[in-house]
Amino acid sequence: MGSTEIKKENIKLREVYLEDLKSVMSLYQNSLAPVKHVNGSGKGLTSDFGLPIGIAEKEGKVIAYSRVNIDSKGKPVFQIHRNEAFGTDTVCENLNSFSVKRFTMVWGVDAEQGFSNKSIENAINRLVDWLNHCS
Repeated sequence: MGSTEIKKENIKLREVYLEDLKSVMSLYQNSLAPVKHVNGSGKGLTSDFGLPIGIAEKEGKVIAYSRVNIDSKGKPVFQIHRNEAFGTDTVCENLNSFSVKRFTMVWGVDAEQGFSNKSIENAINRLVDWLNHCS
């Protein structure tokens, strides 16, 4: 899937790449209170981190990202984390729309329809485990 640009603000929307994960983790951790992790570090991620889906960038800098997680009813929930200095409501709305479409394309299911969420939960858990071991 190609990227989408918001012309007025010169903001590009695109999928998340491995090279984005450091910026994504930073935005995520800056938006939360420190979490006590099993190994004693306040920096460990939990499954709440979710699966990053989309990026909003301006001049090559990540200003917002979207993530999907599964709620207690088994439905996908999309959330936006943004750098308050750059992210606007319009950017967040466009990023959310981009992310829902991207999620549907990658996972082959409509976020509004029922589906088996096990594969998404497994992907989230594997990603979080990998990121905790790499950082």
